[in-house]
Amino acid sequence: MILTDEERNSGKYFIAENETFTIEDGTTFNLNDEYQAKEWEAIKHCPLIAEDRYAKDAKGNYLIDGTPNKNSKVQRYGVAELYVYKPDAEVNKRVSTRKLRNKAENFILTDDRGFEGLLTKAKLLGKKMVNASAADVEDFLLRIAEKDPQRIIDVYTGSDTNLRLLLIDARDKNVIYVKDKVFMYADNISLGATDSAVITWMKQPRNQKLLSLIKKDTYPDLYPAEDIAESTNKKDKK
Repeated sequence: MILTDEERNSGKYFIAENETFTIEDGTTFNLNDEYQAKEWEAIKHCPLIAEDRYAKDAKGNYLIDGTPNKNSKVQRYGVAELYVYKPDAEVNKRVSTRKLRNKAENFILTDDRGFEGLLTKAKLLGKKMVNASAADVEDFLLRIAEKDPQRIIDVYTGSDTNLRLLLIDARDKNVIYVKDKVFMYADNISLGATDSAVITWMKQPRNQKLLSLIKKDTYPDLYPAEDIAESTNKKDKK
């Protein structure tokens, strides 16, 4: 370790690049202590130490547990052997998760549209439960709230909910269909290659007239007879 005179006389603690440390399960570092803080600074970027229990690499693989190989029964473990345990952070995370679940559950239990509202949310989550009981639908949503509360919150608070519901219903009635992996309307109107792309198309001001036609074709009962005829004529012309 090469130090300048100023560094040698500073009284500060320096760590050589080739210095080794023995770190075991349960090792603690007091970051208020200069020596321990600098030792931690020297090793914290070691690939064998994950920043927390569920840290992932750039590809989304867990550093501790790795990612299961779907084509093999053998588990591929992560590259890290140890992880940083922060008691306060762990408690805060549990509390935050509990609050998130409570928020999601409250949305379900107080849905202002009642059973119809729950059916709609289930449909938006990919489950058509028209013939299911109210208890079954509620149970389905509550189970999602337990595992992934943010999905429920997004369904209730997302600004795209009505458009996503329109897309689902339009596909069910074949008003919007898939051709060559592209969502289409009428004979040759391309809407996009993914659900998100179609929602983006629906939001664009220049597409509002066509969006109105899609709505009329999907929900004809909501429009007067003359509007339905106009919608059909315009679609035929296009």
